[in-house]
Amino acid sequence: MTSTQHDRFQLLGWILFVLSAIFFITSSIRAGDMISLLGGALFLIACFVFLIPLIWTMLSAADSSS
Repeated sequence: MTSTQHDRFQLLGWILFVLSAIFFITSSIRAGDMISLLGGALFLIACFVFLIPLIWTMLSAADSSS
């Protein structure tokens, strides 16, 4: 598996985690559970924290190959 394929699978995984966090947040809002809402929001933020370096790596790899 090439580095590019590996990065794409990682990106797909993180996108699925972000979608899961959004559904978790939506569910907690509907249930009125503020603790779950806080947990979901923190999880969503953490997903973005992990996504930022991955996207930077993918973009820099694309720039260096052009």
